Amino acid sequence: MPEVTKVVYIMRGVPGSGKTTIARMLAGTTGRIHSTDDFFIGADGKYCFNPRELEGNHRRNFEAFCRSLDEGVPAVICDNTNVRRWQFEPHVRAARQRGYLMAIVAMPHPTVDEAVRRNTHGVPAGAIQGMLCEWEP
Repeated sequence: MPEVTKVVYIMRGVPGSGKTTIARMLAGTTGRIHSTDDFFIGADGKYCFNPRELEGNHRRNFEAFCRSLDEGVPAVICDNTNVRRWQFEPHVRAARQRGYLMAIVAMPHPTVDEAVRRNTHGVPAGAIQGMLCEWEP
């Protein structure tokens, strides 16, 4: 039986750019999506961002991402904004150490107004504009 090709996809884009929609398509039925946003969903199923929990939730998300790699999941996806390269470099290193192919999926930047309308977590225009200003190609 041929070996399954294992791929890590690093999603990049501001909120409302379509990252999660594409991530779901890439994951199909056998892949796993890892998003720090998932750690802000309460027991009631509602999203509640708390900046004090961001660092710890990023760490938990990375740990879950690495567990998926260790399990040999064929498509492992990091679905975060990844505005700066340092934010996803640990994921790249972890994937390469485990023999995964890499694909960086950079979403086109929507206008700020469009991103505000489309993002599902209520990220305000000022925060989105800030991400666009900090964006590293």
